[in-house]
Amino acid sequence: MAKYKVEVTYKPGVLDPEGKSTLGALKTLGFNVSDVKSLKAYIIECQCDEKKVDEMCRKLLSNPIIQNYSIHKL
Repeated sequence: MAKYKVEVTYKPGVLDPEGKSTLGALKTLGFNVSDVKSLKAYIIECQCDEKKVDEMCRKLLSNPIIQNYSIHKL
């Protein structure tokens, strides 16, 4: 059984509402923060290779128009 971590992030220039909201909240709390980016992470256990995980990302886990993803074998 293989285990992979998939991280999905917004592409540069795409609005990240969760990151912006968190940035505003941190500044309100007095933290000196210049930027916050959000990401979604998946831990996938499967009997498959990285090629299949890539297919999962392209078909379901990310929106290729506005998001990038990276795959890390654990």
